[in-house]
Amino acid sequence: MQQGTSPAIALLTDFGIRDNFVGVMKGVMTRIAPGTTFIDLTHEIPPQDVSAGAWVLGTAYRYFPAGSVFVCVVDPGVGSTRDAVAIHAGDWYFVGPDNGLFHFVLAEQPVHAAVKLTNPAFHLPTVSATFQGRDLFSPVGAHIAAGRHLLELGEPVPADSLRRLDLPGPVLKPDRIEADVSYVDHFGNLVTSIAFAMLPDFFDWPVVRLLLPAKQLIISERRRFFADQGDDAQPFLYVDSSGYIAIAMRNTSAARSLNIGRGEAVTLIWRNT
Repeated sequence: MQQGTSPAIALLTDFGIRDNFVGVMKGVMTRIAPGTTFIDLTHEIPPQDVSAGAWVLGTAYRYFPAGSVFVCVVDPGVGSTRDAVAIHAGDWYFVGPDNGLFHFVLAEQPVHAAVKLTNPAFHLPTVSATFQGRDLFSPVGAHIAAGRHLLELGEPVPADSLRRLDLPGPVLKPDRIEADVSYVDHFGNLVTSIAFAMLPDFFDWPVVRLLLPAKQLIISERRRFFADQGDDAQPFLYVDSSGYIAIAMRNTSAARSLNIGRGEAVTLIWRNT
């Protein structure tokens, strides 16, 4: 990144907005990189839910301008021996704990450089054991936005040493895909790990069924959008805005109505003749 540029800094945390955590982080970064544009990606990741944070980041980062810096804090291991890292992957920069939070970014983008944040010159003078979002990740993110090179920030680490999550991933078979519910959004829609790109004929096949074995439930209705005609009391399948097959119920929460959460096993079966 060239000196003098001021790219956007996007924040993703599990801090919520009731307390002063997010505001303080922005204050720290503004002192280092005045005039920076801050974008709150979300602060409503469920507490300590690294997998949910990784999913949200993985479905959002590519919509940001090249050079954007993502400061991400979902960190149940704060104060432990887990590493703090900065990563240049694809066209973007990512700062946060090395705990799997960058799983989907690392799966999709080439890593140009990655470092452990071992240079205290780019931290606040005192680094708390409980608020490293303020004392470590915020100043580092701001220094990157202000033009510092990653190699100034600490020790290089190989890309293959960065933590990934232990996720099952969808398994494609000749007439089915075995997968799971990867994310539950604010509306209670259940987003599966089945990418629509895997099944471009999803809406054209005469028969599609999604099985949820643990609930002994079969969902066969498909809708292209929520206003399609149908029984509001029945769940249906659609393609969510991030490009994954999802389960919804119109005007209510499918997660609550069906008593289904993240990690629920699903099997999608189809017949194309």
